[in-house]
Amino acid sequence: MTTKPLLGETGLTLKALCASCGLPKSGTKPVLVQRLRHAARHFQPVPSSARILSIDMGLKNFAFSLISPAPPSKKKTLSPNDTQLDSPIRLHAWHRLDLTLPTNTTTTTPQTTKKKKKTTKPTTTPSEPPPPNPAPLDPNADPDAEAFSPSTLAALTADLVKTRLLPLRPTHVLIERQRFRTGGAAPIFEWTLRVNSLEAMLHAAFAALRGTAGGGGGGVEWEWDVTSVLPKTVAEFLIPVGEGAGAGAGVGGGKGDGEEVKGKGKGKATAGKAYRTLKRGKVDIMGGLLEGGGMVVAEKGQAKEMVSLFMDGVERRGGGKGKGGRKKKATETEAVERTEVAEVVTKMDDLSDAVLQGMVWLQWRRNLEALIKERPELLEEEKV
Repeated sequence: MTTKPLLGETGLTLKALCASCGLPKSGTKPVLVQRLRHAARHFQPVPSSARILSIDMGLKNFAFSLISPAPPSKKKTLSPNDTQLDSPIRLHAWHRLDLTLPTNTTTTTPQTTKKKKKTTKPTTTPSEPPPPNPAPLDPNADPDAEAFSPSTLAALTADLVKTRLLPLRPTHVLIERQRFRTGGAAPIFEWTLRVNSLEAMLHAAFAALRGTAGGGGGGVEWEWDVTSVLPKTVAEFLIPVGEGAGAGAGVGGGKGDGEEVKGKGKGKATAGKAYRTLKRGKVDIMGGLLEGGGMVVAEKGQAKEMVSLFMDGVERRGGGKGKGGRKKKATETEAVERTEVAEVVTKMDDLSDAVLQGMVWLQWRRNLEALIKERPELLEEEKV
């Protein structure tokens, strides 16, 4: 058997197959087929024991989640947002950090009291051990520039990986791929360079520590697969072009802490609107998946508390109504609660991205596995 059955498919069909597996859609039909063959030959199934660490890049809004595959729900609940996700997951951890703050105070752990007087109280978890002390700052140097110097970022990255990420014992690490330019702008923004530097240092840290033993891994060797994930590809999978996301308008190519697409005239306005629509769309999708209860199963502890806070934010953003149309009482306690929740869920889109990226990647792997079973010719040797 040869690749003729696939080559006989239309270009649109081949592009759709590539998109369903998270592969680039550009190229001629032979290129697309070759891309599918290469992915099939290097495919490794995701075991049920996998622990997937999904990282949404940013310095002020560094979000990450730890998820694992979950068995299909007996009673499948459809979310109000129609997506191509049908692989349920367990959510073990869900965080958003501000890496520009002192390292010892970046972990936000929401705590909730009884329903009668519900409040959210962010607490902090000290880093263990503390990060290495950077070299003394030059009094004549720019403090902002020194705060993001290579030596400072390197120390921050090492502490972040060793004390916060590796203790989660991931088997797969997904890192959001950053872009180098911001739509249409001639220069590269300084903040973009900083996030790019952090991204590169994360890859370097994971590569250097792979195969070594450490306390975060319970004394065993740390082993994982690190993958870069293009946010544009994730966005187009969740909200196809033409359904309001506007990926074709330059949206979804990576970002640095809410930096919107720049440009000129109508193009700038259109891209900016598409960017905001995409952000809202992903938050809505995440809220729908959480509300259904069948696709995202939050484990007890921090993840479950963060889900509760996230849903509070979704309710307030939607007009202040609770489940079943229950209206919130406009009391002083509620006003304080709204303020506290807003502080914890300031960037709901970044929290959404951290989970959706992992879910989409897992769905890509499942789709590729199904495609290999349906098209066994993908694994056969090419005939010259």
